[in-house]
Amino acid sequence: MERKRSWGLLCGVAVALLAVAPATHAQSPPPRQVSVDLFVYGATPQGVTAAAAAAFRGLRVALADPTPFVGGAFAQSWLNTLDLSWDSSGAPLYGSLVQEFVRRLGSFDGVDVRRAERILRELLHTSGVQLKLGWRLEDVEVSQNRVTAVVVATPEGRVRISAEAVVDATDVAQLAAAAGVRFTVGREDTGLDRRSMAAGLVLRLRGLSWTQVSEAACPSRPCPDGSGRRPYLVWGFNGLLTRYVPSDPSRFTLRGLELALQGDGSVLVKGLQVFGVDATDPDSLALAHRQAQAEALRAVRYLRLAAPHLFGTAELVATAPALYVRESRHMVGRYRLRADDVLYGRDFPDTVAVGGYPLDGQAYYAGEPPYLPGVPAPYGVPLRSLLPERIDNLLVVSQAASFDSVAAFSTRVVPLQMALGEAAGIAAAVAHSLGRPPSVFAENPSALQQLRTALRLAGVRLHAPGRAAVDDALDPGYPDAVELLRRGLFNGSYWLRGGMHLRRPISVREWLDNLEHFFRARGPDSALDTIQAVRLASFPTLGYPLPASSAVALLRALGLPGSQPTGNRALTRGQAASLLWAAFRAALEVREPRTDLVGSGCRELWSVTVCPKSPDGRGR
Repeated sequence: MERKRSWGLLCGVAVALLAVAPATHAQSPPPRQVSVDLFVYGATPQGVTAAAAAAFRGLRVALADPTPFVGGAFAQSWLNTLDLSWDSSGAPLYGSLVQEFVRRLGSFDGVDVRRAERILRELLHTSGVQLKLGWRLEDVEVSQNRVTAVVVATPEGRVRISAEAVVDATDVAQLAAAAGVRFTVGREDTGLDRRSMAAGLVLRLRGLSWTQVSEAACPSRPCPDGSGRRPYLVWGFNGLLTRYVPSDPSRFTLRGLELALQGDGSVLVKGLQVFGVDATDPDSLALAHRQAQAEALRAVRYLRLAAPHLFGTAELVATAPALYVRESRHMVGRYRLRADDVLYGRDFPDTVAVGGYPLDGQAYYAGEPPYLPGVPAPYGVPLRSLLPERIDNLLVVSQAASFDSVAAFSTRVVPLQMALGEAAGIAAAVAHSLGRPPSVFAENPSALQQLRTALRLAGVRLHAPGRAAVDDALDPGYPDAVELLRRGLFNGSYWLRGGMHLRRPISVREWLDNLEHFFRARGPDSALDTIQAVRLASFPTLGYPLPASSAVALLRALGLPGSQPTGNRALTRGQAASLLWAAFRAALEVREPRTDLVGSGCRELWSVTVCPKSPDGRGR
């Protein structure tokens, strides 16, 4: 009798569950269907120019962002600098929508972030873009090498968006990653580690005297090293910051400050760096943001005490809603732009924008010297660097596009990304008129010519005077120098322009910087101690040429291979490159060769292809 009662109870429960199942399913209706010509995900500056450029050409465009902000790094991270570049004649490298944005901003240097967001919103309104804020990516449907639909969660329910073309304008390429596109992470392509450049938290201060701060940063002309001032931007105070002791020296540091005057009289301050952030992980980002907010209070207290005449009345009224992320993923696209492409100002048949910002990399570890291989001649960015390998109707426009990590030292800046966004929008419009996906421009020369004509008519710059005049390729050390450059292990200065200048003597500082960058990532700590001891002992002569015998002696002291000393003559940068690459290469060798390169004798070092040398001694 007891068994029958239990069995009846179970059957009753099963019937009840079956009865409620249809009702539960009814609470999750299928997503609402939306169809547009172009869908842009990410209301970043480059997302805005991509959407507006396409809408101005008659396309139905929807622009979505998971946040309530328009302006990305400006609106969320309070990026307070513009980082423009000019050609050798003094003309800006960016035309069309970027030039109009700068004109309306009224500044070539400091950024009033609220004004920047307002200008970008007005551009979307004027062009007729459908702006959808609070729309969060849920899924990306891919079939037959195309993104067929994007599913987003909205305050009104789920929406399934079908579009002929899709632009991922998020700074971390979130949509492309969800679509299965291949990426490297951080500087993984260098073989050093997978770390990313330091993120930053921007502070909003009140109570500062802009006149006093400007005069203190640059009391006379020319300004002291590492400092400067313009009407809305001041940078410097490096000496003041060396005494700052963070709560966690491995996590935080204060670098040279950049202060931008805002329209409401407040000042945005960039300089607090945050290390060890994985921008592809929302939990890592959220934790780092909370920790950095606490560190901001400590930093402002220090500034008040260390320089009361400048910061004694400063009040921290807010911090940026999000960290400023300099690096995350790097797409493996149809062409991977490399550091030597950038530095030597190379052009491409499918160039769609021109860059020129210095190869200026931020630190990966607290306390290490800056990364500055040099200042490029104006270089082209090919459309293929925006196209994933195997998805025909997707364009990725951000610092996460197909750039090697060292190339991204330059390509990451907002003005160039805005120019690339405009190019992507125009490409989507031209592809629409041809009835083809944007990949057509990588496959059809006639279609590419139509795109370049459309870009020129729009006022987009596709060429700039001032190509590299340095013939480094004739130097025997050139192949080795390229290997180091692509890994960020061939430091230079702002005085090195358009090339690596391999016949110039290498300075003691440059030599030590390269060694420290390598050992920060690879260890051991005892090697770093040796390098720091040499740096301190050589401080008065850091800018002097390095004797060859001293270079070899230091390599041996660090346990690295070095050739026989060649006397006290100065070591050229080309000779230094050969010594360094011979010392480093064993630690940076590839784990597995790429199968499609085995037959050619080439090996793949992460994203860098190394082939046997041709008869003239150069790498292929």
